[in-house]
Amino acid sequence: MPLNICVYGDSNSWGYLDDGQGKRYEHRWPVVMARALATALERGVNLVEEALPGRTTAYPDPQEGPEYNGLPYLKPALLSHAPLDMVLIMLGTNDGKARFEARAEDIAQNLVQLAKIVRRCPCGNGKWRDAPAPKVMVIAPPKLGEKCENERWPRFQEWRGGYQKLEAIPAILQDKIRALGDDDIYFADANAFAVSSHLDPIHWKAETHHQMGEAMAELLIPILK
Repeated sequence: MPLNICVYGDSNSWGYLDDGQGKRYEHRWPVVMARALATALERGVNLVEEALPGRTTAYPDPQEGPEYNGLPYLKPALLSHAPLDMVLIMLGTNDGKARFEARAEDIAQNLVQLAKIVRRCPCGNGKWRDAPAPKVMVIAPPKLGEKCENERWPRFQEWRGGYQKLEAIPAILQDKIRALGDDDIYFADANAFAVSSHLDPIHWKAETHHQMGEAMAELLIPILK
């Protein structure tokens, strides 16, 4: 049986590059990860990509629209793609926008809330609405590039304070996940594998997608064996 893995994320999981063209990168990190997992585990991997540029953890966006709120859409998405073996959540970057007035503590808690939804959702391998919940890995997003601190950057006001918020999330999030005591909720820090581009402090270079995908596969191999 193939493995069914869902990635729930924003533009950096969708494959939006730092070149400003807005085109989806063919070798985005979830695709690289799935390919590496299939090779290492010698079994098929069905990748479900639920990634939306601009998605937040739990905030309706007054500028972009309520559909960018990642909280209410998560459970329907999981159920629609059942059965799932593993769900990867990497959100929080867009929460750093000044208009949400979110603290790092708030963003981390929202990510924990999303993980809890996954662990209560009967979307694993089994009968419809009577299946166990899948495992989940919550990935702290990488901090923003230093360019976002430059007042001459055109989007400086929109992202004011975002650098500090994103930088603080991993340590807070790791402690919160550890406190849950659920062995099927895993933590990863994308800062160990990915770095925001110096051209675009929100998004990544193509090379970063390859590094992230390979690194995530290495983390998941012992979990999914």
